[in-house]
Parts: sequence; structure tokens; C-alpha cells
Amino acid sequence: MKKIYDMFDRLIRLGAYIAGFLIILTTAMVFYEVISRSFFHQPTSWATELSIYAIIWSCFLGSAFAVRTYSHITVDLLINNVDDRIKTLLAYISNALGLVFSVIFTVYGYLHVIKTFELGVTSSSLLRVPMYIPELVLPIGGALLCIAFVMQIIDGGIHKGGENL
Repeated sequence: MKKIYDMFDRLIRLGAYIAGFLIILTTAMVFYEVISRSFFHQPTSWATELSIYAIIWSCFLGSAFAVRTYSHITVDLLINNVDDRIKTLLAYISNALGLVFSVIFTVYGYLHVIKTFELGVTSSSLLRVPMYIPELVLPIGGALLCIAFVMQIIDGGIHKGGENL
């Protein structure tokens, strides 16, 4: 069981590394677009669209890592003012609700991607990107979120607000 846990933890970290790389790639594409447009008066037909896709992918791939490292924005007024037993109960409830949401999101994201693929939907830009490709991040990111919430439930740990990890 420990090997599976570690493998899923590495998978979530891989998603975070890919998200970080996509942010760097987005920065490079936007920089190229600004230079190309401003100095050479030759705007690209691809930089804006691909930058948008990269940002969306980075958000969905990085969200599971944010769950695992307690990096999401939280309101901890209640958590900081109850005893540890209630904190544990609230942690299980919030992680279970997060898991339920993630499962629903993943299933419907998968169904949406399948429908987009079957219909042959493409972007309206000059690139005509098949939309199922950028939309694949919905079930992938959702699956990573499901894994992250299951791992949080297994850990059962209490996160105190304001901690630095």
C-alpha cells in the first residue's frame, strides 16, 4: 500500500512540475508575442491561444498539488477556534466533499471530452485546434484531484491555519 501511496504522490508532484513548466512556457510565448508585435509589427497567430491553453492546463494540473500542500486559500477562523477532535472531523468532511466534487467533475469532464471528440469540434482560430486536446485536462486534472483528496482522507491530518509547509 505504501508503494501505491508513494506512486500517487509522485504523480501529483509530476503534475505540479508540468504546471510549473507550462507557466514558464506561457511566459516565453507571451514575451515572444510582445516582441514580435511591438518591434517587428508581426503578431503571431498562435501565441495567445496556446498561452491560454497552457495556463488552463497549469491550473488544473497544479490544483492537486495545492490540495496536498494545503496551498489553497482557506478561511481558518473556525478551524483555529475548535478543539482537535472537531478539527479532525471537519478535515474529513471537507476532504470527503472535495472528493465527491472531484469525482463528479472528472466523470462529466470525461463525458464532455468524448462528446467534443465525437463532434469534431475545433477552435475558431486559425490554428483550428481540435478542442478535445485542450479539454483533456478536465478528466486528467479531475483524476489527480480525486487522488489528492483520497490521500488527504488517508492522512486524516489536521492542518492548522497559517502554517508554513
